[in-house]
Amino acid sequence: MNTQTHMLMGAALFGRPLPRLAWAAVAGGVAPDIPMYVIVAGLRMIGYPMREIFERLYWEDWWQVANAVGHSFLLWGGLVAVSLALLPRPWSDRFAPAAHHDRRDTAPATGCLARSAPLLFAISASALLHAAIDFLVHRDDAHMQFWPLTEWRFRSPLSYWDPAHGGTWFGLFEAALGIVLILVLFRRYRSRRVRAVLALALVLYAAVPAYFIFGMAHH
Repeated sequence: MNTQTHMLMGAALFGRPLPRLAWAAVAGGVAPDIPMYVIVAGLRMIGYPMREIFERLYWEDWWQVANAVGHSFLLWGGLVAVSLALLPRPWSDRFAPAAHHDRRDTAPATGCLARSAPLLFAISASALLHAAIDFLVHRDDAHMQFWPLTEWRFRSPLSYWDPAHGGTWFGLFEAALGIVLILVLFRRYRSRRVRAVLALALVLYAAVPAYFIFGMAHH
């Protein structure tokens, strides 16, 4: 699935109730693909053409390991578990005896961790969702998502981009999903800047089915 859809899904699912959680979820949605973007940017800066990058270098072992780390179920699943363990306790704990709150040796650290836990959860849960979706829609370019325990890959019968394995239809589905997510977020946030970005994303998503409906009709 394309990175922008992962970002929108993360914001929609893990971005409530606070706006800062939406930004954290957006960051988590893009996090698994950061190694790829850094590598591509570096290779382009030293003169490699895009065709060579994705047809040859992408399949090198070192790049596959970078993809494995970015999409690791172990990494993101572990961070989700840690964040859940650190999340503030139920509301009833607020009525604990005063002596409990006077433990100066641990209260500051606990409070800091408790405040950070929702952000960590939004980031890691969004990244884990990204990895799980990619697990289901990558075929020849599948990731080693349990590395370093194993180099096994699940080669899905469905590809999000390859027309030979449903890529065309999945692309249309993804465009429709992206439009729905944008509308959900548009209603949730009233910031003009955020809505302008969402409107631009909406145009880009709408262009995909428009190409297949109108562009392909002339071929």
